[in-house]
Amino acid sequence: MSALAIRRLRSGDQELGSALIGSRSPEACRLRLDAQARGDAVCLIAWLDGWPVGFVAVAFHDDRSPDELVEARGFALVDYLFVEEPYRRRGIGRALMVALEAEARAAGMPGVILDTGTGESFAAARALYRSLGYADRGGRYLGGWSDPDRPGVHLVDELTVWVKAFEIS
Repeated sequence: MSALAIRRLRSGDQELGSALIGSRSPEACRLRLDAQARGDAVCLIAWLDGWPVGFVAVAFHDDRSPDELVEARGFALVDYLFVEEPYRRRGIGRALMVALEAEARAAGMPGVILDTGTGESFAAARALYRSLGYADRGGRYLGGWSDPDRPGVHLVDELTVWVKAFEIS
């Protein structure tokens, strides 16, 4: 049986984090670590049998920045969820999202918000979010990102917003 472990990104993981998140540079990883040290974000790595296989980051916003408040609507904002291709459909993305939600709850966030593509290549991601209780809020818009497999190549796709509000106990 394989052993899955999820832990926060550490300062010694900069090259590892950069490799896991595709075209993102070690500098991008350092900026995430800085945000994590300030308490503004958490970056998690999934390890399967001691090998890094996935990554997720979540940013915690407050009302100090109107731009951040509009984008995140006061919720924790998923920055990036990635699982290496050979390890997909094994529950790693789910485990990363569950760990992310625990971090968001611990930070006092009212819920989590994210966006994802509307195309067929994002069907599995949408199914995952739906199964975790996220609701598609629609509001389709065009968004862009760097292609993790082709540094310097930027992609644009139609995106939709998904939200999960936490129950208040």
